[in-house]
Amino acid sequence: MPERKLIAVGGFQHETNTFAPHLAPYQAFERADSWPGLTIGEPLIETMAGLNIPLSGFIETAQRSEHRLNPLCWCAAEPSSYVTRDAFE
Repeated sequence: MPERKLIAVGGFQHETNTFAPHLAPYQAFERADSWPGLTIGEPLIETMAGLNIPLSGFIETAQRSEHRLNPLCWCAAEPSSYVTRDAFE
């Protein structure tokens, strides 16, 4: 039987348009719009369930394979200019 692995999962989504007039600050990643807002830790698993996002498919498949997941963080912001340093950090 293969060894069960602990896999960290998370992600962020942002479309950077260098010609856009507004930067993407931390607050843009906190709020939910057409994508889930900032989600940290265990709630990430439930938040992603059934969504049409690659991370959702990965989580579903990993759970069927009985690997253990360590949910970190998910966030997304609407398309805008560069992500600010504080949002990136």
